[in-house]
Amino acid sequence: MILIVDDDVGMAETCSMFLEAHGFDVSIAASGAEALSRLGGAPHTLLISDCAMPEMSGVELSENLKADPATARLPILLMSASLRCDIAKSTAYDAFLRKPFLAENLLIEVRKLLKGVNPVRNDFSEV
Repeated sequence: MILIVDDDVGMAETCSMFLEAHGFDVSIAASGAEALSRLGGAPHTLLISDCAMPEMSGVELSENLKADPATARLPILLMSASLRCDIAKSTAYDAFLRKPFLAENLLIEVRKLLKGVNPVRNDFSEV
């Protein structure tokens, strides 16, 4: 199960529908707190999170997850349209996509992460 976390419901639903069309099981959370709650209840294989969210950013969420032994091995894909996303100071994620991105690039990163491939970080590329 892939968990998509984004306060932009339209973006989360678009990503979810695309991934479901490619055979993935997907659930959506609208905040970092909701994501933490969902991750405590059911096993997930991947987290995709927006960076810029109110109350708890995607970076803060990923740092919390990587610090917890129960979720430390969960692959995390961060995404953001914001140039202010503070990913440069964090190593608590496994891949990054700059919004807007091509749906095919999302699929490539998801497949890499689920296969355990450690992708080259592509933090500031325009995709």
